[in-house]
Amino acid sequence: MSSATRDFNADLRPYQQTGLEWLVRRLTHHRVAFLCDDPGLGKTRQILAAAHQLDCKRILVVCPAVARFVWQREINRWLPDWAPRVRVIMPGATASASKPSLLHDKRITIIAYDTLSTPSNGWAALLRTMPWDLLVIDEGHYLRNASNRTLAVYGLRGSDQGIQARAAKVVVCTGTLFPNHLGEGYHHWRALLPRVLTVPRNKGPHIETEAEYQERYTHFKDTRYGRQITGSRDQHALRDLVGDALKRRTKAQVLPELEPLITQDVALDLSHGARNSLVYDGVRQLSQSLAATSDDDELLRRLATPGDSEDQLSTLRRQLGELKVDATVQWVAERLECGTQKIIVFGWHTQVLARLHSLLAEYSPVIITGASTPAKRLVAENRFQQDPQVRVLVGQILACGTAITLTAASEVAIMEPSWVPGENSQAIDRAHRLGQHDSVLASFLFVPDTLDERIMRIFRRKAAEIARVYDPPIHNQGKPDADL
Repeated sequence: MSSATRDFNADLRPYQQTGLEWLVRRLTHHRVAFLCDDPGLGKTRQILAAAHQLDCKRILVVCPAVARFVWQREINRWLPDWAPRVRVIMPGATASASKPSLLHDKRITIIAYDTLSTPSNGWAALLRTMPWDLLVIDEGHYLRNASNRTLAVYGLRGSDQGIQARAAKVVVCTGTLFPNHLGEGYHHWRALLPRVLTVPRNKGPHIETEAEYQERYTHFKDTRYGRQITGSRDQHALRDLVGDALKRRTKAQVLPELEPLITQDVALDLSHGARNSLVYDGVRQLSQSLAATSDDDELLRRLATPGDSEDQLSTLRRQLGELKVDATVQWVAERLECGTQKIIVFGWHTQVLARLHSLLAEYSPVIITGASTPAKRLVAENRFQQDPQVRVLVGQILACGTAITLTAASEVAIMEPSWVPGENSQAIDRAHRLGQHDSVLASFLFVPDTLDERIMRIFRRKAAEIARVYDPPIHNQGKPDADL
């Protein structure tokens, strides 16, 4: 073991050491582990330490595109002896051209979901033929539905089993395993933990279909448009079945020195002109129409998955964002003038974010969107973290939801929320994480009498439902060593 590795392990916090010991114990006796610590608690470090201790040579990391170089940086920083073995698959690279180098016995390969889910480049086909000591599925909630990336990693039921079938050990890491409801765990259990889906039948054990699993753990309505999941149920029963395959610690549990997260809803004071505009009238009328025709869960389904017939929702979302820009700029400026040193403003639409960035120019803002290259993203992150003159970061929720640390700010404003509840939490956790020395204030900015208010209420209910699945397994409750 190198001195760098010894220092790495010695520098682990107590809860990270506990996580390392759990991973090593779990993967020594079982194939699969789910590490679901809160964002910002150092899941990457725990996994790298476990991989080293388990002497894993051939490692495949599947992650969001923005996390590729985070994994590489962490390896370079903590396990420099491994650095020459790292291969980051870049967009545009083809599997056929890279096959010879990937066959090296000690290769560590890092590939993005987007690259993996493009059949024409051949990566999924190649990687599923190769043996892996360890497969790391980073931000595992990306595999919550039957997408191309899920099929590449997990395969199809009863036939091709995907890349995971070639891995001796698998770690799924995410702080939000179920962004919306428990039904989103099905593909994980099907591929990696089938005991969760195994129920007795007259002719012997039966593996549940996705529909049967949903019937057991969700509230739903079957409509002519398909099944609508409206909530979660029997969380403790599911947690007991998952057992010690899953470990989760919250920031409140393991970082007593981390100040609490405080949330508030802030009603924006629109200008007289905005309140008397045709756009404002249209937004209010459409909001009232949706409120009258949709219950909370139906509304959230329509918002999260708009089809061709739901173009009015996309228009409403964009108009709401545009309507809020001037009032948001005024509110942010007031916060900065009243003593806030730095603030993060999250939104959805690139044109809305670009206007925010322009109007806040006097505070030397930086901006990160889905169009930001990894290099520009890193520059923006470093400037915000290190330059006291850069007081605002304007970020797109999805682009900033993973693989970035923004602890220089203790205030976060969500001016255009994601309509997937877990994605807002992921964004806020960029500031409320290890390295933060102050309490974090997260403000949800809304326009009164529009969808904004109702969406906030739905988010709070969904978050409370999902949180219950992370309670200790029933058979371990009350014991001090229960995995959380």
